[in-house]
Amino acid sequence: MFSVVIYTVTALLLFVLAINVSNRDKVLYASSGRHLTMGSWEIVTSFVIFCFIAGARYKVGVDHLSYLAEYQNYVRFGSGIRDTMEPGFVFITKFFSGLGLHFFFYFAFWAFLQIFFVYKSCEDEKYLLPYIALCIMLGPYFLSWMNGIRQCVVACFFVYSVRFIDRKQLLPFVLGILLASTIHRSALMLLPFFLLAYRPVALKNRAFDYGLLVACVLLGASPSWLGLTGQAADVLEMLGYDEYADRYDDMVEMEFTRIAWGPSRISIFLTDVLIILFYPKMREYYEPSRKLDILFFLFFFGVCLYNLFANTSHIFLRPIEYFTLFRLPLTAYTLFYLKKAHKTKIFIAMCLLLFTYIYFIVYKSTFGQNTALQTNLYKFFFMQ
Repeated sequence: MFSVVIYTVTALLLFVLAINVSNRDKVLYASSGRHLTMGSWEIVTSFVIFCFIAGARYKVGVDHLSYLAEYQNYVRFGSGIRDTMEPGFVFITKFFSGLGLHFFFYFAFWAFLQIFFVYKSCEDEKYLLPYIALCIMLGPYFLSWMNGIRQCVVACFFVYSVRFIDRKQLLPFVLGILLASTIHRSALMLLPFFLLAYRPVALKNRAFDYGLLVACVLLGASPSWLGLTGQAADVLEMLGYDEYADRYDDMVEMEFTRIAWGPSRISIFLTDVLIILFYPKMREYYEPSRKLDILFFLFFFGVCLYNLFANTSHIFLRPIEYFTLFRLPLTAYTLFYLKKAHKTKIFIAMCLLLFTYIYFIVYKSTFGQNTALQTNLYKFFFMQ
């Protein structure tokens, strides 16, 4: 119940603040043609709340304790446990540890970067923020962000950087990705996606989209073909997953972990199906928008890859998170469209799919047999 309360209250607070800033932004834009800045009190308050919940957590996210041990090692000895961390991450860790700051501030800083880039990507579309806020806390995103912190910071920046692709601004995109690669080396794999600026990317044929998605689901049900990818270990090493590259052959030969079609996966899959279904209508509603087309392309690319690799190892799914995160803005676009188009039944159904996710995860983590799932349950560090 404690986890339910924390996740629910945080989601509602962010939602109410987002509703307020969205309404004020609408009035300001109608009267002056300007948008509220990211410094509005509602957004600043949202950041403070989110950063507090992220910074004050303990053992929330599978990797949290390893990040905590790394930080505490810098505080005590001035060096880290791992010597393969990227220089940007090491610099920030040394900066916070050098000041002797409590790890609360360290984790709150990373959480700030995550939510800042996502909110910043909607700077001129603040009507999306209420749905973004609910999805972050009640969907799979908060727990994901609290786990793979470095990569998720880069993924959030990638969502923001779509504006550079849309505007064909090569220099800020490249510089941003290169800077992000100092946090997680795998960011370099995102550089070629700037080519989307020069290619038509609208996937308007729903029959083709669904056909490709089903093919990936069926092919991913038996991923024995991974043994044919002889260069995969080299690619993993290049992307910064060195420890997994060393064990690649063993992972291919062993029996892969299977992701069952339980409530959580089904809810995400049905959400994807609805997004694909309404994408052509959304293109008409939001007027010709290359940004929306790019977002959808990256989202669809990620969905197909996820289902293709779902029954393998989490290491194959890690790089795909760069693209599945685009489900977050696409979900907000879809919900806003359904609301304005008065498709009430579908809107309610989609909300149920999206906003009950965290409660099922909490239930499964509480009553399930897998103790590793307890990292999904919220705990304050000062209550341990």
